[in-house]
Amino acid sequence: MVTEKFKNMALSFAGCDGGNLQSEVWFCGMEWGGTQNNDEKIASDFDAQPEPTSWQDKDFKGSWSAQYNQKICWFLHYFYDLYWEKMSYQQFVETYKIMYRKPDGCGFKMNMFPIRFKGRKDVKWDELLDKATGFDSFHAYREWCVTHRGEFFREQMRKNQPKLVMCTGIEEKENFFRFFAGEANYQTLDCGRFTLFYAMHGNTLVCVSPFWGGKNGINSYEKMEVLVRKVQDLLRKS
Repeated sequence: MVTEKFKNMALSFAGCDGGNLQSEVWFCGMEWGGTQNNDEKIASDFDAQPEPTSWQDKDFKGSWSAQYNQKICWFLHYFYDLYWEKMSYQQFVETYKIMYRKPDGCGFKMNMFPIRFKGRKDVKWDELLDKATGFDSFHAYREWCVTHRGEFFREQMRKNQPKLVMCTGIEEKENFFRFFAGEANYQTLDCGRFTLFYAMHGNTLVCVSPFWGGKNGINSYEKMEVLVRKVQDLLRKS
């Protein structure tokens, strides 16, 4: 049976970088990376986060140095045609208030799952996680999050009406659509060097692309610009 501590944490903004919920664009990954969980991490990572954090916060200082977050900057640069000549990532983030928790903050960043793992190939669901969550397997944990954490964030979507939720990681595409749209019903778009999956949920376009990195992912300015133009085309048609 799911523990109350885990439930309260998962049905909150824990596991998210945060930003402006009223931004037009949300970004969603699978989960934070990092070292495998231990007693100390369980104590800190399992705290509920009732309000969104942001890249302005001390705990997220320097977030723009992570390659995935730099790709978010690429996306927003192409999406909004933001001027970026001779700017560092830090200057870009500060100029355009990327993931700032302000009315004019640009973007909101979250994760489908709240517990950090080093990588999907290294997931070790041990006795510590069993006891802390109440789940006896990673599969049971994942299913609960898709259903219940998904319901929490669908309510946030209804309240804030983002135009786009941009998800990354096609190996979890069905769960992304279940999470944000309530069902794994989606369409496929051939973008040449990669495939984009998409669906409308109310007034929000939900897209799933390959991961932003790696040899087969969105790993170049060219691919990112193609992705953004395809997404913009879908938004115009929606």
